[in-house]
Amino acid sequence: MEHYECIGKIGDGAAGVVHKARDRRTGEIVAVKRLRGGIIAGGYGGDTDEEFLREVRCLEACRGHSSLVELRAAHRESGAAYYIVMEYVDGPSLGRVLREERRGRPFPEAEARRLMRQLVDGVRAMHRAGFMHRDLKPDNVVIDAHGDLKICDFGMSRTTAAAVPPYTSTVVTLWYRAPELILGSQEYNSLIDMWALGCIMAELLAGAPLFAGRSEMDQLNRVFDTVGMQDMRSWPGFARLPRAESALCHRARPPSRLREKFPTLSAAGFDVLCGLLACRPDMRLSASEALRCQWFTEADAPDAMAAACGGACFPPCVSSVADAIVV
Repeated sequence: MEHYECIGKIGDGAAGVVHKARDRRTGEIVAVKRLRGGIIAGGYGGDTDEEFLREVRCLEACRGHSSLVELRAAHRESGAAYYIVMEYVDGPSLGRVLREERRGRPFPEAEARRLMRQLVDGVRAMHRAGFMHRDLKPDNVVIDAHGDLKICDFGMSRTTAAAVPPYTSTVVTLWYRAPELILGSQEYNSLIDMWALGCIMAELLAGAPLFAGRSEMDQLNRVFDTVGMQDMRSWPGFARLPRAESALCHRARPPSRLREKFPTLSAAGFDVLCGLLACRPDMRLSASEALRCQWFTEADAPDAMAAACGGACFPPCVSSVADAIVV
């Protein structure tokens, strides 16, 4: 790593430490993630070499997309030191903006649509490349100087092109975890990312997480109490889920109350939200299907959107990519 001059530490977490650095050859400011092995179930644990390669391969396969943080280099040193060099995004995470800047204030629908279009397009590129992210959440999205979003932290990513289930079900932060994961599925697919995007969309529109569960069962109750579970029960794969019976034995579920929580959302926007938050994975929108929905194909009028937003939705806030890429 002699080509990089460390400027300072910008984040630390269980999976590793992130430094801001300068590439001595080009002068570019980059983020260097130094990984620790044997820590995270489903991520960096067990065969750290293999897990490191998964993240690098995902970043490599997705190079060139504006909504995904760009890989610059990767390096493994003796002594189990792993380094991933990425573009440096000098801005806060979306999670930080929601918590500290918006503070419960929802985004206007036009701005939420603009942001979601970027996220869904980035996820579509990832899925087309044969990878699922497996940990999409606002803290794993950073905002650049132009107010655009970039998905990062691919440490939990997994290829779908060659891999064969079973996968671990202990993936995705609880509030953004698809029902089939909570019910113990190990034969899931990239549609778990679409559920997480639905949770992010709801959070943008509501100003707070839609399903803020305190435990897996509490999370499941919150999901089913909001979107219902009739579709889930009719899913042929439901009975095979390890925890299916525990879900059925809980209190009777009301029909979907999702509309009550978003009464002013346009019909087109609500169609997308419902499609992303479909409990049955086989009824959930894929990224390509979502982008063909009317809500995303409608053109945003810049002047109208700016007026609706009351100016910039992202106030100036100097932060770092470490908000998102340190677990």
